[in-house]
Amino acid sequence: MKKLYLILLIFTSNNIFSQFDFYGPEPFNDILDNSFLSSWTPSNLSSFENRKYIVILDDISQSNIVALSATNKEQVELNPISNISGNSATYRSVLRSIFQIVDENTHFENDPGGGSGTYTPLSGQYKLNPFLHSYYSINSDSNSFSVNTTDNGSYYISQNTNTGYLLVNFINSSATGTKIQAVKQWEYSASVDTLIENTAWSSKYLMINGGSLEWTSNASNATDFFIADGSDIIDLEILDGSDFNPNNVTYKTNATASIPTNISAMSNSPLFNLANNIDSYYVPQLGNSSSASVAASNALDEIEATLINNGSSLRYPKAFYLALRENILSHQISSSDIYNAELGYNTTEHVYFTNASDDNGIPHPFMVIGSHCLSARPNLLLDVNRPPGATPGAGYAQSEVTRHGKLGQFLAKIPLKDYGLVSTLLDNDLSPYGDLASAYDAIHGSTNIKNEFNYAGTASIGMAVDGVTIYPSFNNNLRHTVEDAEITSSGIHVGGGLELHYHADAHAFNGNGINLYNISDYSSNNHPPVIGMSYDGIALFAKHENSFSSMVGSQVSLDEYGGHDHGDGFGYHYHAHTQSTIGTTPPNNAFNQHILLVGAWKGNINNIPGFLEVKTSQLNDNTINRYVGVSYPGMGLKSETNSKILSHPNPTSEEITISINNFNGNIQTEVYDIIGNRLQVTNETTISLKDYSKGIYILKVAYGDRFEEVKVIKE
Repeated sequence: MKKLYLILLIFTSNNIFSQFDFYGPEPFNDILDNSFLSSWTPSNLSSFENRKYIVILDDISQSNIVALSATNKEQVELNPISNISGNSATYRSVLRSIFQIVDENTHFENDPGGGSGTYTPLSGQYKLNPFLHSYYSINSDSNSFSVNTTDNGSYYISQNTNTGYLLVNFINSSATGTKIQAVKQWEYSASVDTLIENTAWSSKYLMINGGSLEWTSNASNATDFFIADGSDIIDLEILDGSDFNPNNVTYKTNATASIPTNISAMSNSPLFNLANNIDSYYVPQLGNSSSASVAASNALDEIEATLINNGSSLRYPKAFYLALRENILSHQISSSDIYNAELGYNTTEHVYFTNASDDNGIPHPFMVIGSHCLSARPNLLLDVNRPPGATPGAGYAQSEVTRHGKLGQFLAKIPLKDYGLVSTLLDNDLSPYGDLASAYDAIHGSTNIKNEFNYAGTASIGMAVDGVTIYPSFNNNLRHTVEDAEITSSGIHVGGGLELHYHADAHAFNGNGINLYNISDYSSNNHPPVIGMSYDGIALFAKHENSFSSMVGSQVSLDEYGGHDHGDGFGYHYHAHTQSTIGTTPPNNAFNQHILLVGAWKGNINNIPGFLEVKTSQLNDNTINRYVGVSYPGMGLKSETNSKILSHPNPTSEEITISINNFNGNIQTEVYDIIGNRLQVTNETTISLKDYSKGIYILKVAYGDRFEEVKVIKE
């Protein structure tokens, strides 16, 4: 198991040498190769329901299973059942053996009384979609009639040679046996840029021929298969009355919202062009390489020195931020589950540290997370019982809903500076940004009392280590999102913008081993893993598990914001946790709410520049783009790093003296204000600033054949 962590050594107030493990959760791409330790006895499905997860075994021996190839997602093969329940089973071998049956009309309006589109009933003919790759379906090679999987409608379908899907019927042939009949085939047509039916297809049956699978036209050669319940192997479903659907909300049959036509390929994301948009000083930190890690470490050293000189400090130790950065950059896309995502890319391209100051010379350093906003694993968006509506101004019954996801383009800024904590809820002024309670009141004419759940941002309030944003526990109806059954079993969904975000802690809900974090992450560590950062700069750690009750801080209660301070020098931080609660709407069922972030910020956000601006659009906003690394007048960072020039005192209230190491010749200094106006030119080494206003000034110093800039702060 791959562990990414650094060790921090701290002297406590009692001078006891304490050790803390800073590490993040194991990424899904590594989990896939971990052993899957679970016994399994197949249970036969007596009926076939839309969206059910299944495992396909031969009926006679029940010793062979249909699975994707371990090395090629388009190849289907027979594997021994030991790949699921034996000593050699891994998460990869299990998950590539699970398929979902999806009715061909699932994405249309299926209710005759519904108003989200033309009524189209379920047909009872199904695609067979691999669990790991929902944008692929079982198909047939057109020449050999061997079984494969092909792109059934991703952004990249026009680039693929093999495309489309088969529609199958399940025919009960014995007490436990089922024949699988492929009755229709659909293929991509470049001329009309859509999938069309292949009218030349004739019905075929799935058969085992020796050690391989193929389609046969002869019904008498069809193999009897044992169709088992896939959720018996790994917990993937949300049952009615469970904590993720406490109000027994039924599956909504609204039509699925179309994917916007302006979406582009993943390779066109501005995150891949970031080096051309930020100052060259920060470019060495970009990407995931050993040299980038060194550059990031050096940047933190400079940031820490800058803050100390300004009378401020980092909120957390340098070692914490480096371990966090390393983990964020370890998550790789391992599922074809988002419309324009591509396998093998990182979910987050860059994590870098900026050290910009405002126009008054006050430093505001940030950790900037350049994320595609998608998880590495399957997101199961089709399974959400009541997805958010996607038709502006329409009632829910008339609205299309969100069951597709697309990539995001995020540059999430996490404050590195310790801005302090609030004493009371309303100490943080959210009036420039809006909050859930006020937004609800404005629509409904109500007056809700502000609390830690509703006095929260109306969109993302933090970011998880896999690059997916985190929203408050409440939705915009001032209910826990699970009360409306709006999320998948991974605690995630998409809104109208089709970008993934978390609302709840799936590990605490199902513990199935493939969540944002998992119980295996706790082993050999003395504190839960860090799983995200809130936009107030406060770290989010996994929940304290009863089975690891000796971990540091496990006996320290969480406050109403979901955080605590161990009193051991690390500082205040949040934890995922579970609260017993009563539903806000009839029948007011009791349930456990599994929380990632409560909603309200405990960290003081009032002086954080560009707060809640977290998209790549910041690059074009001259009022805040310096904080994501764009050059600005007076930046001067690059030249100062290796400069021979010494300036003191800096900051200064009146004069500043310039000296140059190992240089005895003449110098000339030009003084500029922050917007580039030249204020004076002098050959003196002591320069008066007493007649200038407080703020940042740039000294352009020429000596010998060199020229350098120095940033000076006038107090």
